[in-house]
Amino acid sequence: MSVRHIIQKGLQMIVVAALLTGCNMMKEDRDDCPTGLYVNFVYDYNIQRADMFKDHVGSVTLYVFDESDKLVAQRTVIGSELSVYGYNIHFTEDELAPNHQYRLSAIALQKDWDAALSTKGAKYRHTTLKNGDDWKSIAVNLDRKKDSHPKYFDISTAAPLDTLWHTQQVMDAVSATQPTATKYHENKDGSATTNAIQKVKVVKDVPTYATVSLIRDTNHLNISLRELDNPENVNADDYEVFILDANGDVDYQNKVVTPTDSLIYRPYAAWTTTFDAGGTTGVERSAHYDLMFNRLMYNTTTDKNAVLCIRKKSDGTEVAVINLPYILCEGRMAYEINNYQPQEYLDREYDYRLEFFLRGDKWEYVNICIDVLSWAKRIQYVKFK
Repeated sequence: MSVRHIIQKGLQMIVVAALLTGCNMMKEDRDDCPTGLYVNFVYDYNIQRADMFKDHVGSVTLYVFDESDKLVAQRTVIGSELSVYGYNIHFTEDELAPNHQYRLSAIALQKDWDAALSTKGAKYRHTTLKNGDDWKSIAVNLDRKKDSHPKYFDISTAAPLDTLWHTQQVMDAVSATQPTATKYHENKDGSATTNAIQKVKVVKDVPTYATVSLIRDTNHLNISLRELDNPENVNADDYEVFILDANGDVDYQNKVVTPTDSLIYRPYAAWTTTFDAGGTTGVERSAHYDLMFNRLMYNTTTDKNAVLCIRKKSDGTEVAVINLPYILCEGRMAYEINNYQPQEYLDREYDYRLEFFLRGDKWEYVNICIDVLSWAKRIQYVKFK
């Protein structure tokens, strides 16, 4: 036998030995083999159309339900682990029996739930689930209390709301592969479904991958007030600014639960800015207000929509009473190339700015501003007789 044949024979034996000790051939010990379910998360259902999960989310709780929609496993992860792209929560085959189909659902915050509960202001509170509980038991409620208004419950303004994310509703597909990117299909009501996985079948002896897509529920609105005739006479303390809505509770599908308590959201911050241009222009002032509120729904029945109210404190004069979802949705015109439907735009966007220009006791026009695009749209006030 030639030296060449001896070398080839030796290499073949090495390869065979490696195969026999590898996880594809070795059934007795699979400790080092990648099996079970691996779940990662994306938050790209936003106006930037980019995955911002690792930059925004600080705590995520994943629930796993069996074919009867009963809870069989859950996992909460907080902190630095979530800041790594592609981070996976792993369930072994001992935790989730293979050859069964499972439903995945998740809720998330900017920080750990316990840490959030220890801070000031209104809190999001989610149901505590135990094995055997039904999928429909998932619920998230925003703190409220009877305070300044006999008909409405107040949301505390002691601090901004923490940010809540929920599972983006997806198509009922069964897959054992991780999608390379999340794609969305817009529905007639403006909502969307995605190819991210909500139901997955765990395959025995091989790794099963699934992606859960998140949607952001918490919104921020900045309001500015300026006076056209007397620009020096504006002060944040002179006006009462608030939002009325009935959106404090969401269910297992992230739907706003109705009927629910009517809520009043007030600014958690208010201030006045002064600009002294000198000369004939003189001093100009602007009043500013920051508000946060839960998921905003666009209803074709207008009396079910959230209302933005601005009043003078001195005599209760209503300066503005506005259908909030309607006016905010005008901002989608800045993204005409994407042809967003109203509800999809409200669910993708989360940071809004409205600039009101007042004349006397009424607003004359409002600018809807998209700062990142240097885009604004003016809406004129028209009174119908």
